[in-house]
Amino acid sequence: MITGKDDNVGYYHVCTDGNAIPWMFQDDEDFIAGINRIGICKHVTGVEIISFILMDNHLHKLLYGTMAMCKEYINKYKTLTGKWNSRKYGNRKSLKELPVTIIPVRTEEYLLETIAYIDRNSIVAGYCHLPSEYPWGSARYMFREKPDKHKTWKSLGDLSARDLREVLRTRIRLPKDWNIDSNGMINPQHFTEIHKASAIFKSPARYLYFLSKKLEGKIDIDAAQGNRTFISDKELRPIVIRMSENMFQTSDIKLLNVNNRLILARKLRHEYASTTKQISRMVFLDPEILKGFV
Repeated sequence: MITGKDDNVGYYHVCTDGNAIPWMFQDDEDFIAGINRIGICKHVTGVEIISFILMDNHLHKLLYGTMAMCKEYINKYKTLTGKWNSRKYGNRKSLKELPVTIIPVRTEEYLLETIAYIDRNSIVAGYCHLPSEYPWGSARYMFREKPDKHKTWKSLGDLSARDLREVLRTRIRLPKDWNIDSNGMINPQHFTEIHKASAIFKSPARYLYFLSKKLEGKIDIDAAQGNRTFISDKELRPIVIRMSENMFQTSDIKLLNVNNRLILARKLRHEYASTTKQISRMVFLDPEILKGFV
């Protein structure tokens, strides 16, 4: 299901529901393939990618185009991701019904906040202290014009058709001047309008201001300065499963009733200082439900 209105050309925040599925990307290979699919789907649909981030169970993207283009883009992305997961993991469940929200971004202030919100996701989940440290998002390229000099790049034009299909898992012809690194990941600077995202903020200082504008952003910046230690979703998930097994004799959190999930939620808050959003992802409860209990 896709929600959202307005077919005018403009900016749209596209996001999937992280509570609907346990994971989209499980390891580095999945994330690399996921980033490559961003470029593939952009090349097919013509939509502009302004900003993006891939998390283990959901994604956020800021696109520029029409609503129709955004729908075509995310439907194509979900289809290719579903096929990848089916081939690799034998997971036959389609992602076609994965809930997607497309939100029109109509003001400059909201545009700035949306990019900052997308880039903060990796911090909120506890994967890093600064957005630029996270490898699976566009934040690491903000205010950077040149490719990562520590990587070895190879042009797609230098690869045979067979090698391209093997590395990128697609028959779609991509621009020959696009580069891939030694792990087979396309340089996101080829398909993401990083210069536009940077220009929207005008300066790194203004970008940092919006990253820390809201309370959760301020907490995240404090963590970067050593005031608080975060446990990532990846580290916390097996802890929650063990809690559930010990307390309720099941590893499937979704089988628990609301009261038992709230018990887990309180333990996560008190023992691991997890944020409301992180707890929501762990126990599959809406943040609004959690607010009065944790």
